[in-house]
Amino acid sequence: RELYQLPGIAETVNFPHIKRHYYYSHTSINPTRIVPLGPELDLQVPHNRQRR
Repeated sequence: RELYQLPGIAETVNFPHIKRHYYYSHTSINPTRIVPLGPELDLQVPHNRQRR
């Protein structure tokens, strides 16, 4: 989440495309090319990195 929240990053990330490409292009691990649903990610919630 911390990286995603950096200025300019979120606008360049297309998670549905990344996920679909991964499951479609690796036929050795997913010969049926089924793309699973989920998870629903909320990458805008505070990452609280400063507390660690």
